[in-house]
Parts: sequence; structure tokens; C-alpha cells
Amino acid sequence: MEAKMEIGSRDQPPKHEEKLENGSRKWHFHGKQELNRASSLSVRGILKAITDNLNEADQRPTIMLGRGDPSEYPCFRTTPIAEDALVDAIRSAKFNCYAPAIGILPARR
Repeated sequence: MEAKMEIGSRDQPPKHEEKLENGSRKWHFHGKQELNRASSLSVRGILKAITDNLNEADQRPTIMLGRGDPSEYPCFRTTPIAEDALVDAIRSAKFNCYAPAIGILPARR
């Protein structure tokens, strides 16, 4: 069976070979277009698209959910009950492993 050579592969240089400053051959890597488009999406970009489409005449306040680190804002502070529950769970050493696939009963309540 005869192996096919791909254009621009290491075994077959392109017809017009570009050289780099150090004399080595330039590599011609190109990403797939659909992956390039997917990698250009970001949370900030989506948030901007949403805010750009808000109705400026609407007087209702907007709650911005893209705040990043919630510890900067006192309104996002968790309750002492939740903090104590975490500390108790850590100190009990009962949860220092993976949970069963179906979960644990206290967490499913």
C-alpha cells in the first residue's frame, strides 16, 4: 500500500519554501476555522452582546451577573451557618474521598 504525502508535510516541502532568520524552514500551521471561531467566544464578549441589546427606554435596574470575584462585594457574603457546615464537614474527616455516584443523602436533601 502506497502512503499519500500531504501538501506541506515534513517529507515534502512546499514549492516556494519560506526561510526564517535562522535559516530554518517556516512551518505552515493553520487552525481549523470552526475551532478558531469557537475560541474567540468569551464570557466578556457574550456579556457585551447582551448589554448591547438591552432596551435603553426600559427603566428597570439590571443585575449584572458577571462580577468575577464575589468576595469584593459584601452582598455576596455567605451565611455563618454555611461556613460552619463546611468547617464541620472538613473536621469530621468523613468526606475526604469521592462521593458515591448517586451522591450522599445529606447533599441530596
